[in-house]
Amino acid sequence: MAYITQRRRSVRNSSVPNRSLRRSPVRVRTRKPHRLAKLKYPRIIFLIALLLTVNWTVGAVLKLLFPPAKPQPQTQNITISAPANETDQTVVYNIKTPPNLAPSKELQTIIDGAVDIAKNQGLPTESLSITLIDVSKPATHTIAGYNNTKLRFPASVAKLFWMVQFFGYAEKGYIPKESPFYTDLSQMLRISDNDSASRIVDAITQTESGENLDKSELDKWVEKRSQVNKFFEKSGYTGINLTTKNYPITGIGEEPTGRDLQLRENPAYSKGNSVTTDQTARLMYEIYTKQAISPLASTKMAYLLTRDLNPKAWKNIDSNSVAGFLGESLPPDIYYASKVGYTSRSRQEVAFVRTLNDKAIYVLAVFGDDPAYSKNEQVFPKISRYIFDSLNQTPLKSTPYP
Repeated sequence: MAYITQRRRSVRNSSVPNRSLRRSPVRVRTRKPHRLAKLKYPRIIFLIALLLTVNWTVGAVLKLLFPPAKPQPQTQNITISAPANETDQTVVYNIKTPPNLAPSKELQTIIDGAVDIAKNQGLPTESLSITLIDVSKPATHTIAGYNNTKLRFPASVAKLFWMVQFFGYAEKGYIPKESPFYTDLSQMLRISDNDSASRIVDAITQTESGENLDKSELDKWVEKRSQVNKFFEKSGYTGINLTTKNYPITGIGEEPTGRDLQLRENPAYSKGNSVTTDQTARLMYEIYTKQAISPLASTKMAYLLTRDLNPKAWKNIDSNSVAGFLGESLPPDIYYASKVGYTSRSRQEVAFVRTLNDKAIYVLAVFGDDPAYSKNEQVFPKISRYIFDSLNQTPLKSTPYP
């Protein structure tokens, strides 16, 4: 302000009369505003919202048109240090002889009644096998059965045997880490996933499915795949065959192809997988008496086999392992573990049952090797409830199965 005042005074005292001196206005250069700058704030917000909406809509449409690939369980390529030759005793199942189980007339009477249930429903009893092991008396464990030494197709019950061999290899160090396989083990046992089972079979036999092999390579491949049989055969599981994977398998197909089909063309393996209900019940018995592989391994396997019989846990799940099987008719307030098998031509299950009061503790294996059993969803639950009521003399808080 001082500068401006002094300037004005000098003008008044100038010798030029009646002329007012004015300073030329200073021109300030301004940038021409962008068109968007003229928009009001509500319009700006509206445009931003519109752009976000369009972006989201386009993204959603693209996801529908080009959906992401379904994620597959992640497994690591683990190197398995297999035995040098088949005489290496470290790869044999640890229990060399069958358990000392006493035959029981009382149990046999119960089994005969179970067979009558199937007969009364018009089912072919020659296609039925049953094994029952009573474990409730500590001093003596007893057994009874029907067609219980006849080799039959086990369907997904074979996964029980593959699990045991996996833990046998893990304990011996041939599989250095269990954790990369945990997802596959869980999926194989809990939801009977064939893709997971395929990877477990590959791991324990060091084989993979694929195209045809020439004779020399095929012989080597078959020798490795048959290790799953030798693991159990040398421990008294006579005649067992577990070399064939369960199908369908993603990326392979509905049935064996390539070298897996070549395996089935071999006369020794042409009938596919086969076990008896005695062998199946024995393996479940050895798991739940903590003898299979080791007490720790048996505990891990028992956890994978445990099932929740509360209807809320399974009724709304498609293809669950309770409806139409041995567990459906049993009360939910018991301990129950099982592995089921099912195809359009057969129905199978092995189960361990234990009441909370320990009045009834038993292993039950039932194989129905005929399409009639596959279609009938009542016979397994009826047989199961009949045996449960026969062995459990103290009634539980539950309604009888119709």
